[in-house]
Amino acid sequence: MKRILILALALAAGSTHSRDSGSAGDTVPVAVRGIAPLTASVHVCYDFGCGIRDAVKLSRDDWHTVASWFNPPARDARDERERIRQAVGWMEVIVGRHTPTHLDKARNDLLPADSAGQMDCIDESMNTTTYLRLFESQGLLRWHRVLDRAYRKAILDQHWAGQVEELATGRRYVVDSWFADNGHLPFVQAAEEWEKIRYFGTSFDSTF
Repeated sequence: MKRILILALALAAGSTHSRDSGSAGDTVPVAVRGIAPLTASVHVCYDFGCGIRDAVKLSRDDWHTVASWFNPPARDARDERERIRQAVGWMEVIVGRHTPTHLDKARNDLLPADSAGQMDCIDESMNTTTYLRLFESQGLLRWHRVLDRAYRKAILDQHWAGQVEELATGRRYVVDSWFADNGHLPFVQAAEEWEKIRYFGTSFDSTF
C-alpha cells in the first residue's frame, strides 16, 4: 500500500521537519539552502481531460521543500526513482493548496458533475510530466531523463502516465499517480511491467 505524505498543520506555516531515512514519505521534507527560486509558474490541469488549466506560483519555501527530496543527490538510479516518487507526491500536496486538486480521489471515483478538482489519467499524467520536466530543468535529476507520457490501450479503455528513462541502461520507468488520492505516493514501475495489460481494460494497478 502506498503511504500518505503527512499533511501536518505545520506545513501551512512552512515548518521544516527532518526526514526519517527509515520511512520515506512519512515526514515533511526539510528545506535546504542554495536552491534557486522558481521564476515561472507551474502549469497544471484538472477536471477530466485537462478541462481546467491553471498556473500555480510556488513560494520559495514551497520549492525548497520539493527540491529537498533530491538533497543530498541520489546515490544511484534506483535511489533517484524513490526521490522522484516522493517529490511528485509532495508537488501534489503543494499544488493542492492552490487549486481544488486537493479533493482529487483515486482513479475516477467521482462523476464529473460532482468533482471539482478531480483528475483522470490524462490530467494526472500531464501534471506528473510537468513536475518531472521541472525537476529536470532545475538540474535535480542526475540518473534519468524525462520522456513523453507512457500509454497503454485495451479494448475497453486506455491509460496514460508520466515516464522517465534511466540514462545508463535506456530502461524506461513509469510514474503513475492516478491510482491514489491527491498527495499519496505514485507508483514507479518498469515500463515493460506497466504495459502488461488485461485484454479488456487498463484501469487496474499492475504494480504487484
